[in-house]
Amino acid sequence: MILLPLTLFWLCLGAMIHTYVTYPLSLRLFKRRYRVPPVMPENAWPTVAILVPAYNEERVIGAKVENCLALDYDPEKLEILIGSDGSTDRTNEIVRGFAGSRVKLVELTGRNGKTGVLNKLVEQTKTDILVFSDANVMLDKSALRLLIRHFADSSVGVVNGGKHILVPPGAKAVKGEAIYGKAEDALRTLESEVGGMSGALGSLMGLRRELYRPFVRGSTNDDTVPAIWAILAGMRQVHDPEAKAYEESGHSVAEEFRRRVRIGAGNYQTLFRYPQVLHPRYGVIAYTFFSHKVLRWFFPFLMAGALAGNAFLLTEPLYRGFFFMQLAAYALALLGWLTDLLKQRVPVASSLYHFTAMNLALLLGFFAYRRGIKSAAWERTPRETVS
Repeated sequence: MILLPLTLFWLCLGAMIHTYVTYPLSLRLFKRRYRVPPVMPENAWPTVAILVPAYNEERVIGAKVENCLALDYDPEKLEILIGSDGSTDRTNEIVRGFAGSRVKLVELTGRNGKTGVLNKLVEQTKTDILVFSDANVMLDKSALRLLIRHFADSSVGVVNGGKHILVPPGAKAVKGEAIYGKAEDALRTLESEVGGMSGALGSLMGLRRELYRPFVRGSTNDDTVPAIWAILAGMRQVHDPEAKAYEESGHSVAEEFRRRVRIGAGNYQTLFRYPQVLHPRYGVIAYTFFSHKVLRWFFPFLMAGALAGNAFLLTEPLYRGFFFMQLAAYALALLGWLTDLLKQRVPVASSLYHFTAMNLALLLGFFAYRRGIKSAAWERTPRETVS
């Protein structure tokens, strides 16, 4: 009788340790074959379309368009398409103000979701490379050239830039987002160098046009899916941290929580729609996808499994110790929640609260997926005006 909970406990604990500790370390055992980016010949720079889905983004859309127009890329080879997903504020009016400056407004009626907007935008352009970027993301001036240079290598299908998370003033509780973001950026870089895959980023992602497949209606994952398209076509994904994209986090854990539930549902939808990426024939790609993505997506189940299995092993001092360590961690997370209510941050407690809350959001995302994703529409995250 003790074998089942013992196996459950060690499997769950081992998987949790692997995704955050042994997996990143194990990547250093692989040959880093793609450390040096290719050089794009001056006469070979491709045509590019920046595709920006937007819903009620009047606070940031003007700054976004100006940011895109200021990018260091040949103006004759660059288009900027803004897809307004039934916006009811001044978004459309603001974009129309840029008429004649390589900016095109595509208005959609009703709510279509980001993937529906992207499908429509792709129909409106014939460029070689499609670049996805969110309305609230600001790009470094050189980001586009640094991103596009990788397409000089014909084996590259998708390139994503480095995501830099900016924490709003006074948003102490979400400070963990920036810390986690830096760690993820380093990990994605290592995965890219060994030829692995962990999914792209909707903040800044380039895709060869011939790889684009119209998103299935109801799809909510607009970043990992294109990376999978590239892999299934026998091409590589690249992560370039030098192509910098800046995105402000939510102002509170509650804001991030709601967003993570939606993202979580999309992650499970993607996994069960494209399980073939985990086949051993994909080698290091399958390994990186499983270790970095799949285990992270199922982390709340691993947490629950470790605690449940441990509860049946309390007759042994070692397992009593493990059990009380887990309870102590959850108690500290609860303390972090209480201090967050008081607008305070206690380093360890607040980090554990943020980590636990985000995994709870993933769990709810799983049940949202199982109930059926009714709509791919998204809600705008409240933001300050970008100046």
